[in-house]
Amino acid sequence: MQQSVEELKEILSEELTIYQKLRSFARDKKKLLLEKFSTDLQTIVTQEEILVQRLIDLEQLRRDLVAKIAGSTDASLDAAIEKVADADSKSDLWLLGSQLRDLMTEIKLINDENQKLLEQALELTQYSIKLITRVPEDVTYGPGGKQSPKRPGSVLIDRKA
Repeated sequence: MQQSVEELKEILSEELTIYQKLRSFARDKKKLLLEKFSTDLQTIVTQEEILVQRLIDLEQLRRDLVAKIAGSTDASLDAAIEKVADADSKSDLWLLGSQLRDLMTEIKLINDENQKLLEQALELTQYSIKLITRVPEDVTYGPGGKQSPKRPGSVLIDRKA
C-alpha cells in the first residue's frame, strides 16, 4: 500500500505542476486579451491542449490509485487519505489535494474572466462590422438641391460576406 501512496503523491505532484502551468497560461491569455489579440494567444492555446491531454492521462492513473488505496472504485481522494496509516504520507496527500483544489478554483475564476473578455471582444467586432457594412442613408444633396442618386457599391463590405 505504501507504494501506491507514493505513486499517488507523484501523480498529484505532477498534476499540481500542470495546473500551475495552466494558471500561468490563463493569466497570460487574460493579459493578451486585455492588450491585443496576437499569435501568442494561439501558442498558449496549443500548449494548454498538450497539458490538458496529459491531465486526462494522469486522471485515470489517479483514480485507479485512489480506488486501490480506499478499496472502492468511486472513492474520493479524501476517502483514500483516511485509509492511509502513515501520518506524513497522509499529511502530504492532504496538502497536495488542497493545493490542487485551490489552484483549480483560481484557474476557473481566471478562465471565467477570460470568457467575458472574449465575449466583449466579439461584441465589439460584430458592432464594428455592422458599422462598416451599413448602407449609408440619403442625407446629401446634389446640384440644384436634388438628392443624389444612390450609388451602388458605396458599401465597404458586402453584407453577404
